[in-house]
Amino acid sequence: MLRYRINIADELEKKGFNSYIAKKTKLISQDTLRKVKNKDTNISLESLNRICMILDMQLGDLIEYVEDEAEKRKYKI
Repeated sequence: MLRYRINIADELEKKGFNSYIAKKTKLISQDTLRKVKNKDTNISLESLNRICMILDMQLGDLIEYVEDEAEKRKYKI
């Protein structure tokens, strides 16, 4: 299971990137901002790329894979 290592919404706010700036620049959609605020990792690689650019971080700084037994059973691994 993928999960965020940091609170991306908080980090974006610290950089001055809020929903007004998101609308104005169109770098990140409102839907993507909503998802990161709700800790939903189902966002596009393009969105992750832009978040990495804004926060000046690597992908591994933002997300991590955590083994989940329930998920393994679901996919019969």
